Amino acid sequence: MLSYTVGIPSRLLSCTGNMHSVLNVLGPIIRISPGEVHINDPDYYETLYSINGSRNKDSWFIESFDVAESAFATLDHRLHRPRRALIAPYFTKARVQRVQSLINDKLQKLTARFNEIAHSGKPLKVDVAFNCFTADVITSYTSFRAFNYLDHPHMMPIWSETVRNLVEIGMLARHLPGFFPLLVSMGMKWIQRIYPKLLPVIAFRMKCAEEVKAMWVNEKEAKEEFEKNRLSQEPALFQEMVAKAPNTPDITETRVLHEYITIVAAGTETTAHTMTVCTFHVLNDKEVLQNLRAELEETFPEQREMDLQTLEQLPYLTGVIYEALRLSYGLSHRLQRICPTDPLQYNDVVIPPNTSIGMSAALIHHDESIFPNSHEFIPERWTNLEERKRLNKYLVSFSKGARQCIGMNLAFAELYMAVATVFRTFDMKLHETTVDDVRLHSDMMLPHPRSGSKGVRVTIDRIQ
Repeated sequence: MLSYTVGIPSRLLSCTGNMHSVLNVLGPIIRISPGEVHINDPDYYETLYSINGSRNKDSWFIESFDVAESAFATLDHRLHRPRRALIAPYFTKARVQRVQSLINDKLQKLTARFNEIAHSGKPLKVDVAFNCFTADVITSYTSFRAFNYLDHPHMMPIWSETVRNLVEIGMLARHLPGFFPLLVSMGMKWIQRIYPKLLPVIAFRMKCAEEVKAMWVNEKEAKEEFEKNRLSQEPALFQEMVAKAPNTPDITETRVLHEYITIVAAGTETTAHTMTVCTFHVLNDKEVLQNLRAELEETFPEQREMDLQTLEQLPYLTGVIYEALRLSYGLSHRLQRICPTDPLQYNDVVIPPNTSIGMSAALIHHDESIFPNSHEFIPERWTNLEERKRLNKYLVSFSKGARQCIGMNLAFAELYMAVATVFRTFDMKLHETTVDDVRLHSDMMLPHPRSGSKGVRVTIDRIQ
Protein backbone atom coordinates (compact mmCIF):
# COMPACT_ATOMS: atom_id res chain seq x y z
CA MET A 1 0.00 0.00 0.00
CA LEU A 2 1.04 3.62 -0.51
CA SER A 3 1.35 4.28 3.17
CA TYR A 4 2.38 7.93 3.19
CA THR A 5 1.32 9.42 -0.08
CA VAL A 6 -0.89 12.49 -0.10
CA GLY A 7 -3.68 13.21 -2.57
CA ILE A 8 -3.22 16.52 -4.38
CA PRO A 9 -4.52 17.75 -7.74
CA SER A 10 -2.18 16.70 -10.53
CA ARG A 11 -2.47 20.16 -12.10
CA LEU A 12 -0.23 21.43 -9.28
CA LEU A 13 2.57 19.46 -10.86
CA SER A 14 2.30 21.30 -14.18
CA CYS A 15 4.71 23.99 -13.04
CA THR A 16 8.19 23.12 -11.82
CA GLY A 17 8.17 25.86 -9.20
CA ASN A 18 5.03 24.37 -7.70
CA MET A 19 6.58 20.91 -7.88
CA HIS A 20 9.57 21.99 -5.80
CA SER A 21 7.46 23.66 -3.14
CA VAL A 22 4.96 20.81 -2.92
CA LEU A 23 7.61 18.10 -2.72
CA ASN A 24 9.64 20.00 -0.14
CA VAL A 25 6.60 19.89 2.14
CA LEU A 26 5.17 16.47 1.36
CA GLY A 27 8.27 14.39 0.72
CA PRO A 28 9.73 12.46 -2.21
CA ILE A 29 6.69 10.32 -3.02
CA ILE A 30 3.16 11.62 -3.39
CA ARG A 31 -0.06 10.51 -5.01
CA ILE A 32 -1.07 13.16 -7.53
CA SER A 33 -4.20 11.44 -8.83
CA PRO A 34 -6.10 8.23 -7.99
CA GLY A 35 -3.92 6.22 -10.36
CA GLU A 36 -0.62 8.12 -10.45
CA VAL A 37 2.31 8.51 -8.09
CA HIS A 38 5.15 11.01 -8.44
CA ILE A 39 8.64 10.28 -7.09
CA ASN A 40 11.35 12.88 -6.63
CA ASP A 41 14.51 10.90 -5.94
CA PRO A 42 17.29 11.06 -8.55
CA ASP A 43 18.74 7.74 -7.39
CA TYR A 44 15.46 5.97 -8.16
CA TYR A 45 15.37 7.10 -11.80
CA GLU A 46 17.18 4.11 -13.27
CA THR A 47 14.93 1.75 -11.31
CA LEU A 48 11.77 3.24 -12.75
CA TYR A 49 13.16 3.76 -16.26
CA SER A 50 14.76 0.34 -16.40
CA ILE A 51 16.63 -1.00 -19.42
CA ASN A 52 15.50 -4.58 -18.77
CA GLY A 53 12.27 -4.24 -16.80
CA SER A 54 8.78 -4.40 -18.25
CA ARG A 55 7.50 -0.84 -18.47
CA ASN A 56 4.31 0.28 -20.18
CA LYS A 57 3.26 3.85 -20.90
CA ASP A 58 0.19 5.52 -19.46
CA SER A 59 -2.66 5.73 -21.98
CA TRP A 60 -3.93 8.96 -20.42
CA PHE A 61 -0.57 10.57 -21.08
CA ILE A 62 0.02 9.36 -24.61
CA GLU A 63 -3.21 8.68 -26.51
CA SER A 64 -4.15 12.33 -26.89
CA PHE A 65 -1.29 12.81 -29.37
CA ASP A 66 -3.06 10.56 -31.90
CA VAL A 67 0.04 8.68 -33.07
CA ALA A 68 -0.83 5.33 -31.50
CA GLU A 69 1.07 3.17 -34.01
CA SER A 70 4.41 4.88 -33.47
CA ALA A 71 7.03 3.32 -31.22
CA PHE A 72 6.92 6.46 -29.07
CA ALA A 73 3.21 6.05 -28.34
CA THR A 74 3.09 2.25 -28.06
CA LEU A 75 1.69 1.48 -24.62
CA ASP A 76 2.56 -2.21 -24.18
CA HIS A 77 6.26 -2.98 -23.73
CA ARG A 78 5.87 -6.27 -25.61
CA LEU A 79 4.78 -4.45 -28.77
CA HIS A 80 7.13 -1.54 -28.20
CA ARG A 81 10.30 -3.63 -28.43
CA PRO A 82 9.82 -4.91 -32.02
CA ARG A 83 8.57 -1.52 -33.18
CA ARG A 84 11.62 0.21 -31.74
CA ALA A 85 13.93 -2.51 -33.08
CA LEU A 86 12.93 -1.64 -36.65
CA ILE A 87 13.91 2.01 -36.16
CA ALA A 88 16.89 1.74 -33.81
CA PRO A 89 19.57 0.76 -36.39
CA TYR A 90 19.11 4.16 -38.05
CA PHE A 91 20.11 6.03 -34.90
CA THR A 92 23.20 4.19 -33.69
CA LYS A 93 26.32 6.21 -32.96
CA ALA A 94 28.22 4.45 -35.74
CA ARG A 95 25.56 5.29 -38.31
CA VAL A 96 25.34 8.92 -37.24
CA GLN A 97 29.11 9.28 -37.57
CA ARG A 98 28.91 7.94 -41.12
CA VAL A 99 26.49 10.65 -42.23
CA GLN A 100 28.29 13.72 -40.91
CA SER A 101 28.30 15.13 -44.43
CA LEU A 102 24.51 15.45 -44.28
CA ILE A 103 24.71 17.51 -41.08
CA ASN A 104 27.53 19.61 -42.54
CA ASP A 105 25.43 20.28 -45.63
CA LYS A 106 22.67 21.75 -43.47
CA LEU A 107 25.25 23.64 -41.39
CA GLN A 108 26.53 25.33 -44.53
CA LYS A 109 23.00 26.53 -45.22
CA LEU A 110 22.63 27.69 -41.61
CA THR A 111 25.87 29.67 -41.71
CA ALA A 112 24.84 31.18 -45.04
CA ARG A 113 21.64 32.46 -43.42
CA PHE A 114 23.66 33.81 -40.46
CA ASN A 115 25.87 35.63 -42.97
CA GLU A 116 22.83 37.24 -44.57
CA ILE A 117 21.64 38.50 -41.19
CA ALA A 118 25.15 39.74 -40.33
CA HIS A 119 25.21 41.93 -43.43
CA SER A 120 21.71 43.25 -42.77
CA GLY A 121 22.44 44.37 -39.22
CA LYS A 122 19.08 43.03 -38.06
CA PRO A 123 18.68 40.79 -34.99
CA LEU A 124 18.12 37.07 -35.54
CA LYS A 125 15.83 34.79 -33.53
CA VAL A 126 18.18 31.87 -33.05
CA ASP A 127 15.38 29.57 -31.87
CA VAL A 128 13.75 29.93 -35.29
CA ALA A 129 17.02 29.31 -37.13
CA PHE A 130 17.93 26.26 -35.05
CA ASN A 131 14.44 24.78 -35.47
CA CYS A 132 14.77 25.06 -39.25
CA PHE A 133 18.22 23.46 -39.09
CA THR A 134 17.10 20.48 -36.99
CA ALA A 135 13.96 20.02 -39.10
CA ASP A 136 16.01 19.91 -42.30
CA VAL A 137 18.46 17.45 -40.74
CA ILE A 138 15.88 14.99 -39.42
CA THR A 139 13.72 15.01 -42.56
CA SER A 140 16.71 14.58 -44.86
CA TYR A 141 18.22 11.94 -42.57
CA THR A 142 15.11 9.78 -42.42
CA SER A 143 13.53 10.22 -45.85
CA PHE A 144 15.87 12.01 -48.29
CA ARG A 145 13.02 14.54 -48.64
CA ALA A 146 14.15 17.49 -46.52
CA PHE A 147 11.62 20.15 -45.56
CA ASN A 148 14.22 22.73 -46.70
CA TYR A 149 13.05 25.31 -44.17
CA LEU A 150 16.52 26.90 -44.22
CA ASP A 151 15.84 27.83 -47.84
CA HIS A 152 12.70 29.75 -46.91
CA PRO A 153 13.16 33.55 -47.16
CA HIS A 154 12.22 34.05 -43.50
CA MET A 155 13.32 30.62 -42.25
CA MET A 156 9.76 29.51 -41.46
CA PRO A 157 9.15 31.15 -38.06
CA ILE A 158 5.83 29.29 -37.85
CA TRP A 159 7.65 25.95 -37.63
CA SER A 160 8.84 26.19 -34.02
CA GLU A 161 5.37 27.37 -33.01
CA THR A 162 3.88 24.37 -34.80
CA VAL A 163 5.81 21.80 -32.78
CA ARG A 164 5.08 23.58 -29.52
CA ASN A 165 1.39 23.84 -30.42
CA LEU A 166 1.33 20.14 -31.33
CA VAL A 167 2.58 19.19 -27.87
CA GLU A 168 0.43 21.76 -26.07
CA ILE A 169 -2.70 20.50 -27.80
CA GLY A 170 -1.80 16.94 -26.85
CA MET A 171 -1.53 18.05 -23.23
CA LEU A 172 -4.86 19.88 -23.28
CA ALA A 173 -6.62 17.04 -25.11
CA ARG A 174 -6.11 14.76 -22.11
CA HIS A 175 -8.46 16.94 -20.11
CA LEU A 176 -10.83 17.63 -23.00
CA PRO A 177 -11.30 14.26 -24.73
CA GLY A 178 -13.22 14.62 -27.96
CA PHE A 179 -12.90 18.41 -28.08
CA PHE A 180 -10.24 18.69 -30.76
CA PRO A 181 -11.73 16.02 -33.09
CA LEU A 182 -15.02 17.90 -32.78
CA LEU A 183 -13.30 21.18 -33.55
CA VAL A 184 -11.56 19.72 -36.60
CA SER A 185 -14.90 18.42 -37.89
CA MET A 186 -16.32 21.95 -37.74
CA GLY A 187 -13.88 23.25 -40.33
CA MET A 188 -11.08 25.78 -40.59
CA LYS A 189 -13.31 28.83 -40.10
CA TRP A 190 -14.36 27.71 -36.63
CA ILE A 191 -10.86 26.58 -35.73
CA GLN A 192 -9.60 30.07 -36.60
CA ARG A 193 -12.20 31.58 -34.27
CA ILE A 194 -12.00 29.16 -31.35
CA TYR A 195 -8.44 27.81 -31.24
CA PRO A 196 -6.18 29.13 -34.02
CA LYS A 197 -3.14 27.33 -32.56
CA LEU A 198 -4.61 24.17 -34.08
CA LEU A 199 -4.23 25.44 -37.66
CA PRO A 200 -0.44 24.98 -38.07
CA VAL A 201 -0.70 21.59 -36.37
CA ILE A 202 -3.27 20.45 -38.93
CA ALA A 203 -1.04 21.80 -41.71
CA PHE A 204 1.94 19.88 -40.29
CA ARG A 205 0.03 16.60 -40.09
CA MET A 206 -1.23 17.11 -43.64
CA LYS A 207 2.32 17.76 -44.85
CA CYS A 208 3.53 14.58 -43.15
CA ALA A 209 0.63 12.63 -44.66
CA GLU A 210 1.50 13.94 -48.13
CA GLU A 211 5.15 12.92 -47.74
CA VAL A 212 4.22 9.42 -46.59
CA LYS A 213 1.55 9.05 -49.27
CA ALA A 214 4.09 9.96 -51.95
CA MET A 215 6.38 7.17 -50.73
CA TRP A 216 3.54 4.70 -50.24
CA VAL A 217 1.93 5.23 -53.63
CA ASN A 218 5.32 4.89 -55.31
CA GLU A 219 6.16 1.72 -53.41
CA LYS A 220 8.15 0.25 -56.30
CA GLU A 221 10.16 3.45 -56.65
CA ALA A 222 10.79 3.53 -52.89
CA LYS A 223 11.99 -0.06 -52.96
CA GLU A 224 14.32 0.63 -55.90
CA GLU A 225 15.65 3.74 -54.17
CA PHE A 226 16.19 1.78 -50.97
CA GLU A 227 18.11 -0.99 -52.76
CA LYS A 228 20.22 1.55 -54.66
CA ASN A 229 21.05 3.54 -51.54
CA ARG A 230 21.70 0.40 -49.51
CA LEU A 231 24.62 -0.34 -51.80
CA SER A 232 25.93 3.16 -52.44
CA GLN A 233 25.11 5.13 -49.27
CA GLU A 234 23.08 5.01 -46.09
CA PRO A 235 19.44 4.16 -46.92
CA ALA A 236 16.75 6.29 -45.30
CA LEU A 237 14.45 4.93 -42.61
CA PHE A 238 11.10 5.61 -44.22
CA GLN A 239 12.15 4.33 -47.64
CA GLU A 240 13.14 1.09 -45.94
CA MET A 241 9.84 0.85 -44.05
CA VAL A 242 7.88 1.29 -47.27
CA ALA A 243 10.13 -1.18 -49.10
CA LYS A 244 9.60 -3.81 -46.39
CA ALA A 245 5.86 -3.20 -46.03
CA PRO A 246 4.62 -5.92 -48.46
CA ASN A 247 6.30 -8.61 -46.35
CA THR A 248 5.79 -7.03 -42.94
CA PRO A 249 2.13 -6.90 -41.81
CA ASP A 250 2.91 -4.49 -38.95
CA ILE A 251 4.13 -1.81 -41.39
CA THR A 252 1.04 0.01 -42.61
CA GLU A 253 0.68 3.45 -44.11
CA THR A 254 -0.72 4.66 -40.79
CA ARG A 255 2.26 3.19 -38.93
CA VAL A 256 4.72 4.98 -41.22
CA LEU A 257 2.77 8.23 -40.86
CA HIS A 258 2.74 8.03 -37.07
CA GLU A 259 6.47 7.30 -36.96
CA TYR A 260 7.09 10.18 -39.37
CA ILE A 261 5.13 12.66 -37.24
CA THR A 262 6.76 11.66 -33.96
CA ILE A 263 10.33 11.42 -35.26
CA VAL A 264 10.17 14.76 -37.08
CA ALA A 265 8.54 16.55 -34.14
CA ALA A 266 10.79 14.96 -31.51
CA GLY A 267 13.89 15.43 -33.64
CA THR A 268 13.33 19.14 -34.05
CA GLU A 269 12.19 21.23 -31.10
CA THR A 270 14.06 19.58 -28.22
CA THR A 271 17.46 19.72 -29.93
CA ALA A 272 16.84 23.23 -31.23
CA HIS A 273 15.80 24.37 -27.76
CA THR A 274 19.04 23.01 -26.31
CA MET A 275 21.00 24.97 -28.95
CA THR A 276 19.01 28.08 -28.07
CA VAL A 277 19.60 27.70 -24.32
CA CYS A 278 23.28 27.07 -25.05
CA THR A 279 23.58 30.19 -27.20
CA PHE A 280 22.02 32.40 -24.55
CA HIS A 281 24.16 31.18 -21.68
CA VAL A 282 27.43 31.26 -23.61
CA LEU A 283 26.79 34.82 -24.81
CA ASN A 284 25.58 35.85 -21.36
CA ASP A 285 28.90 34.95 -19.71
CA LYS A 286 32.05 36.49 -21.21
CA GLU A 287 34.33 33.99 -19.49
CA VAL A 288 32.39 31.01 -20.86
CA LEU A 289 32.44 32.54 -24.34
CA GLN A 290 36.20 33.20 -24.17
CA ASN A 291 36.96 29.69 -22.92
CA LEU A 292 34.83 28.05 -25.61
CA ARG A 293 36.22 30.16 -28.43
CA ALA A 294 39.82 29.66 -27.26
CA GLU A 295 39.38 25.88 -27.32
CA LEU A 296 37.78 25.93 -30.76
CA GLU A 297 40.39 28.28 -32.25
CA GLU A 298 43.25 26.23 -30.84
CA THR A 299 41.80 22.99 -32.23
CA PHE A 300 40.65 24.48 -35.54
CA PRO A 301 42.97 27.42 -36.36
CA GLU A 302 41.27 27.75 -39.74
CA GLN A 303 37.54 27.96 -40.26
CA ARG A 304 36.55 24.70 -41.92
CA GLU A 305 34.29 21.73 -41.47
CA MET A 306 34.83 20.18 -38.06
CA ASP A 307 34.74 16.42 -37.70
CA LEU A 308 32.55 14.99 -34.97
CA GLN A 309 35.18 12.66 -33.51
CA THR A 310 37.53 15.57 -32.78
CA LEU A 311 34.76 17.74 -31.35
CA GLU A 312 33.70 14.99 -28.95
CA GLN A 313 37.19 15.03 -27.40
CA LEU A 314 37.09 18.75 -26.51
CA PRO A 315 36.44 19.01 -22.75
CA TYR A 316 35.12 22.57 -22.60
CA LEU A 317 32.81 22.20 -25.60
CA THR A 318 31.53 18.99 -24.03
CA GLY A 319 30.91 20.82 -20.76
CA VAL A 320 28.98 23.54 -22.59
CA ILE A 321 26.78 20.99 -24.37
CA TYR A 322 26.08 18.90 -21.28
CA GLU A 323 25.23 21.98 -19.24
CA ALA A 324 22.90 23.17 -22.02
CA LEU A 325 21.20 19.78 -21.97
CA ARG A 326 20.79 20.02 -18.21
CA LEU A 327 19.13 23.45 -18.39
CA SER A 328 16.93 22.64 -21.40
CA TYR A 329 15.60 19.39 -19.86
CA GLY A 330 14.48 17.63 -23.04
CA LEU A 331 10.86 17.16 -21.97
CA SER A 332 10.09 19.15 -18.84
CA HIS A 333 6.97 17.15 -18.03
CA ARG A 334 6.90 14.08 -15.82
CA LEU A 335 7.15 10.88 -17.87
CA GLN A 336 4.96 8.10 -16.53
CA ARG A 337 5.83 4.42 -16.55
CA ILE A 338 3.72 1.44 -15.48
CA CYS A 339 5.07 -1.88 -14.24
CA PRO A 340 2.26 -4.21 -15.38
CA THR A 341 3.05 -7.39 -13.46
CA ASP A 342 5.13 -6.75 -10.35
CA PRO A 343 5.01 -4.25 -7.49
CA LEU A 344 7.82 -1.71 -7.22
CA GLN A 345 9.46 -0.84 -3.93
CA TYR A 346 10.40 2.70 -2.94
CA ASN A 347 11.92 2.81 0.53
CA ASP A 348 9.19 1.26 2.73
CA VAL A 349 6.43 1.95 0.20
CA VAL A 350 5.16 -0.88 -1.99
CA ILE A 351 3.67 0.44 -5.22
CA PRO A 352 1.12 -2.00 -6.69
CA PRO A 353 1.36 -3.25 -10.29
CA ASN A 354 -0.36 -1.14 -12.95
CA THR A 355 0.24 2.08 -11.03
CA SER A 356 1.37 5.01 -13.15
CA ILE A 357 4.61 6.43 -11.74
CA GLY A 358 6.23 9.63 -12.97
CA MET A 359 9.48 11.52 -12.48
CA SER A 360 10.60 14.89 -13.84
CA ALA A 361 13.88 15.85 -15.51
CA ALA A 362 13.42 19.46 -14.39
CA LEU A 363 13.37 18.42 -10.74
CA ILE A 364 16.38 16.14 -11.04
CA HIS A 365 18.42 18.71 -12.95
CA HIS A 366 17.79 21.25 -10.19
CA ASP A 367 18.62 18.98 -7.28
CA GLU A 368 21.09 21.15 -5.36
CA SER A 369 22.75 18.15 -3.72
CA ILE A 370 23.86 16.96 -7.17
CA PHE A 371 24.12 20.21 -9.12
CA PRO A 372 25.00 23.04 -6.69
CA ASN A 373 23.86 26.47 -7.92
CA SER A 374 21.68 24.51 -10.29
CA HIS A 375 20.20 27.52 -12.07
CA GLU A 376 23.65 28.75 -13.09
CA PHE A 377 25.35 27.70 -16.32
CA ILE A 378 28.63 26.10 -15.22
CA PRO A 379 30.33 24.02 -17.98
CA GLU A 380 33.16 23.15 -15.58
CA ARG A 381 30.81 20.67 -13.88
CA TRP A 382 31.43 18.35 -16.82
CA THR A 383 34.99 18.98 -17.98
CA ASN A 384 36.58 16.34 -15.72
CA LEU A 385 35.96 12.91 -17.27
CA GLU A 386 35.44 11.04 -13.99
CA GLU A 387 33.10 13.69 -12.63
CA ARG A 388 31.18 13.66 -15.92
CA LYS A 389 30.68 9.92 -15.61
CA ARG A 390 29.30 10.39 -12.10
CA LEU A 391 26.96 13.23 -13.04
CA ASN A 392 25.80 11.58 -16.27
CA LYS A 393 23.66 9.24 -14.17
CA TYR A 394 21.56 12.28 -13.27
CA LEU A 395 21.42 13.88 -16.71
CA VAL A 396 18.05 12.64 -17.95
CA SER A 397 17.32 14.96 -20.88
CA PHE A 398 16.94 11.86 -23.07
CA SER A 399 15.34 9.80 -20.28
CA LYS A 400 16.80 6.34 -19.54
CA GLY A 401 16.05 2.69 -20.06
CA ALA A 402 14.34 0.73 -22.81
CA ARG A 403 12.32 3.77 -23.92
CA GLN A 404 15.18 6.26 -23.90
CA CYS A 405 15.08 8.83 -26.70
CA ILE A 406 15.99 6.91 -29.84
CA GLY A 407 17.50 9.98 -31.52
CA MET A 408 20.03 10.74 -28.77
CA ASN A 409 23.13 10.04 -30.90
CA LEU A 410 21.87 12.23 -33.74
CA ALA A 411 21.01 15.01 -31.28
CA PHE A 412 24.50 14.91 -29.77
CA ALA A 413 26.06 15.08 -33.24
CA GLU A 414 23.93 18.09 -34.19
CA LEU A 415 24.76 19.82 -30.91
CA TYR A 416 28.51 19.31 -31.15
CA MET A 417 28.71 20.30 -34.81
CA ALA A 418 26.28 23.24 -34.71
CA VAL A 419 27.54 24.81 -31.48
CA ALA A 420 31.17 24.50 -32.58
CA THR A 421 30.50 25.86 -36.08
CA VAL A 422 28.41 28.82 -34.96
CA PHE A 423 30.78 29.97 -32.21
CA ARG A 424 33.92 29.37 -34.29
CA THR A 425 32.50 31.31 -37.23
CA PHE A 426 30.47 34.17 -35.77
CA ASP A 427 30.76 36.84 -33.12
CA MET A 428 27.28 37.30 -31.62
CA LYS A 429 25.73 39.57 -29.00
CA LEU A 430 22.42 39.17 -27.21
CA HIS A 431 19.72 41.59 -28.35
CA GLU A 432 17.01 42.54 -25.82
CA THR A 433 17.15 39.04 -24.33
CA THR A 434 17.33 38.01 -20.67
CA VAL A 435 17.49 34.75 -18.76
CA ASP A 436 13.68 34.82 -18.50
CA ASP A 437 13.60 34.08 -22.23
CA VAL A 438 15.16 30.64 -21.62
CA ARG A 439 14.24 29.84 -18.02
CA LEU A 440 11.47 27.29 -17.46
CA HIS A 441 8.36 29.25 -16.56
CA SER A 442 5.61 26.80 -17.43
CA ASP A 443 5.51 23.14 -18.35
CA MET A 444 3.55 22.15 -21.44
CA MET A 445 5.54 18.95 -21.84
CA LEU A 446 8.13 21.14 -23.56
CA PRO A 447 9.63 23.87 -21.36
CA HIS A 448 8.04 27.27 -21.99
CA PRO A 449 9.60 30.63 -21.04
CA ARG A 450 7.72 33.58 -19.58
CA SER A 451 4.57 34.74 -21.31
CA GLY A 452 5.33 37.34 -23.96
CA SER A 453 8.90 36.19 -24.53
CA LYS A 454 10.23 37.06 -27.98
CA GLY A 455 12.77 34.26 -27.87
CA VAL A 456 16.55 34.50 -27.92
CA ARG A 457 17.63 37.25 -30.31
CA VAL A 458 21.19 38.06 -31.33
CA THR A 459 23.11 40.41 -33.57
CA ILE A 460 25.84 38.79 -35.66
CA ASP A 461 29.29 39.64 -36.98
CA ARG A 462 31.47 37.19 -38.84
CA ILE A 463 34.84 36.43 -37.25
CA GLN A 464 37.64 37.51 -39.58
